[in-house]
Amino acid sequence: MQLDPPAPMTLLLQTAQTWVVHSLDARLATRGHPSLTEAQTALLSNLDCGTTYASAVAHRMGISRQAVYRTVREMAELGLLELQADPVKRNQKLIVMTDKANALVTDARAVLAEIEAELANRIGPADTAALRRALEAGWGDSLT
Repeated sequence: MQLDPPAPMTLLLQTAQTWVVHSLDARLATRGHPSLTEAQTALLSNLDCGTTYASAVAHRMGISRQAVYRTVREMAELGLLELQADPVKRNQKLIVMTDKANALVTDARAVLAEIEAELANRIGPADTAALRRALEAGWGDSLT
C-alpha cells in the first residue's frame, strides 16, 4: 500500500507561522489592538524601537521600499506609524512608532510568550525546546 508522501517542510513552516500570526492577532484583538495583516505584522517585527529608516526595513525584509511605504501608509491610517523626512539625510524617510504602536509591541511580546507556552502544552516542552534549537541554528546563507 502506497502511503502519501510527508508534507514538505516549507509547507509545515508556513503553517506554523500562520498559526502563530493568527493566534497573535486574535489575542491582541482581545486587548483592544487593531487587526493586522501578515505583512503589517512582519513589518512591525522588523522595526527598531523609536525610528527606523524605510530603506533599512526593506533590506531586512528583502522587499522593495515601495512595499515598505505601502504598508507603512496602511499602518499610519491605524495610528501605529508615522513617516517623517530625515532632517539630516534628505533623501531618506524615517518610520516612527507612535505610542499606540509601542503599546501594541509591549502587548505582543507578552502574547508571544503565552503562545510559546501554549505550544509547549500542545507538543511538549522537549519538542518545543528542540524546535527552538533547530530554528536558532546557523543555517548559513541562502542557496543560490
